[in-house]
Amino acid sequence: MGAAFQPDGPPLRALRLDGPMEDDSERCRSRLRRTALPLLATLLLAALLFAGLPSGSALGQTPDVHPPTAGGTATALEVYAARLEAVAATYPQLPSILSDAFARPNGREAAVHPLRLLRGLLILFTAGTVALLLTRRVLAEPLRKLESEGGAPLLTGALRFVLGLVPVGAFAVGVLVVYAIVRPPHPAAPAVLLAVLQAAMTVLLCDRLIRFLCAPGRTALRLIPLEDADARALHRTGVITVTLAATVLGLVDLLLALGVAGNAIVAIGLPLSTVPFLYLLFRVWRGRTAVARAVAHPLGIEAKDHPTLGLWAVAASVYLVALWLVVAAAAVRLEPATGPRMLASLLVALAVPAIALMAQRPLARFYRGEETAAGKAAVARVMRALWSALFVVGVFATAAIWGFRVEQASGTIGIVLRLLFNVTVVLLLGYVAWTMVVRAIDRALEGARHDGVSSRGQRLATLLPLLRKFLQVVLVIILVMIVLSSLGIEIGPLLAGAGVVGIAIGLGAQSTIADILAGVFFLLEDAFHMGDYVEVGQLRGTVEGISLRSLKLRHHRGAVHTLPFGQIKALTNYSRDWALMRLEFRVPPETDMGLVKKLVKEVGKDLSADPEMGPSFIEPLKSQGVRRVEDDAAIIGVKFITKPNEQFVIRREAYHRLIRAFQAHGIHLVGRGVVVRVDDPDAANRVIGFAAAQAMNSSRKESGAAE
Repeated sequence: MGAAFQPDGPPLRALRLDGPMEDDSERCRSRLRRTALPLLATLLLAALLFAGLPSGSALGQTPDVHPPTAGGTATALEVYAARLEAVAATYPQLPSILSDAFARPNGREAAVHPLRLLRGLLILFTAGTVALLLTRRVLAEPLRKLESEGGAPLLTGALRFVLGLVPVGAFAVGVLVVYAIVRPPHPAAPAVLLAVLQAAMTVLLCDRLIRFLCAPGRTALRLIPLEDADARALHRTGVITVTLAATVLGLVDLLLALGVAGNAIVAIGLPLSTVPFLYLLFRVWRGRTAVARAVAHPLGIEAKDHPTLGLWAVAASVYLVALWLVVAAAAVRLEPATGPRMLASLLVALAVPAIALMAQRPLARFYRGEETAAGKAAVARVMRALWSALFVVGVFATAAIWGFRVEQASGTIGIVLRLLFNVTVVLLLGYVAWTMVVRAIDRALEGARHDGVSSRGQRLATLLPLLRKFLQVVLVIILVMIVLSSLGIEIGPLLAGAGVVGIAIGLGAQSTIADILAGVFFLLEDAFHMGDYVEVGQLRGTVEGISLRSLKLRHHRGAVHTLPFGQIKALTNYSRDWALMRLEFRVPPETDMGLVKKLVKEVGKDLSADPEMGPSFIEPLKSQGVRRVEDDAAIIGVKFITKPNEQFVIRREAYHRLIRAFQAHGIHLVGRGVVVRVDDPDAANRVIGFAAAQAMNSSRKESGAAE
């Protein structure tokens, strides 16, 4: 890291919680949670500063540094002490240095009168402001029409942001046009103009960006879920902070353009650099309750029930103090681009809570309906993980701005920091991603269960559990690989070895792989759903379980059949879309077919009107007439169409009612026995006489046996 400073004394002394020790275990756990995050933040920042601390030889190359030790290399603290003494010795000379800078800029140019310089800058800024106001007046009507159209808030806000950049460009054009007209002859004029214009453009651009995010006065276009008062306060805080920082940077650049450099610049810029930091600290502690409330409200939780929400102010204070120390160390060492780095770091400090609050609105919308205690606790855990991940990313982004790259760190501390950054961020974001994936899948499963009769609902109920298992395995593998990479382990050979092992396993488990691939295609082709009644070869049953490899069928007698997908050559689904059922009745050939049709129609009406079976019909009972004629009977057909899995119950009831109706109207069903027909009209009498004679003979034989 390009800057470092290690303050004396324990940094956590101000965080000690006063009050007597309580025996209650819950209060102890609460104190532990409240102190854990500040402790982690302080240790993290201290480690970053220590890791980025330059060696004494590097510091010894800084201008105006005279190491106090005669032999060897000076320590970092000795070098910093020498630099601070040199800067402090410059303060009595500041009036003469500034006077010389205006009297003879850069030691060789003509004098610059301060009042004339101020007047020239006022003229330029007045021209730019007039151009800005005129452009805003021209764009006022298009902006009103854009808001009245009522489009998507994000698109409308983005268009407003783009149109808002036009006045900013008009300001710059106005300043440059007037400068080109006046054409000041002084050689330092271009550098002075560039310094002041950069500061003004930075403030205007940041104002437009913060307005785009906060939209003070326009609740419908607000991307950050804040109340009107909180949105105005956040906009005001951001603009004032950037204005203070840009003013300090502009003044430093202006003095550099006039030839002021070295210790004099540090003596002027170092005290002024504390102004934006002190203002931010003041706003952080004054608005800590409002920010905690803004975090808690969209999630449906109470800030007082989650004291960890108030820790953001402690973490922000630690971050700002450490950042100012880094700025001061870089300024003392006279590092280039210290001012832009400071401004970029402040923007990171503002961006972390802004991004977290922006993510909070879709997260709250995603978890809408979680009114239970468990649901609220899950939301709070996700938000704490998100805030923690963004905080760690913000700290390391600030370190990167100041020249410290985690991936380039060496030594024990570098490895620890790299491991801490990668593992912490990956685990936290992985936890957030997995929690949201599980919630999305569970919500889709609930909808599928409520809409179980539809094809889409059944398909979701079949595929979503498998998708959840697959995503879980993929996420765990990714996290393990990232953690191993953070530990310094080369994952390339591991992946190559895993490929070789995979090939070996594939050769030894071809049938298992074939089952899995067949299962994937069965699921993609939507061949069956959970609860369908299917037939595979000689096996029938209801689909009770589906895995990547096999299918479980529950037979109606209770047996469970497990079928690997690779062994399923053909599958018949009796539960898809609709079911056609045909019934057959054997009646005598002389039966009145018109009466049969009438009776079938009446029974069909009765079944359709039944409150339990009627909704299951797609088409009611219909008589198909005589299908075929056999020797002793005419085969009458009846058909109906029902919803899947309902045809068997309706078939049983239809048989019962039709047989009863036929019997009531004298229509008897013909069995499949052998019938002998005789054309002799007296055959019946002779058969009766023969039967009587046989009976009498049997009676005489029994009487003789008895005597």
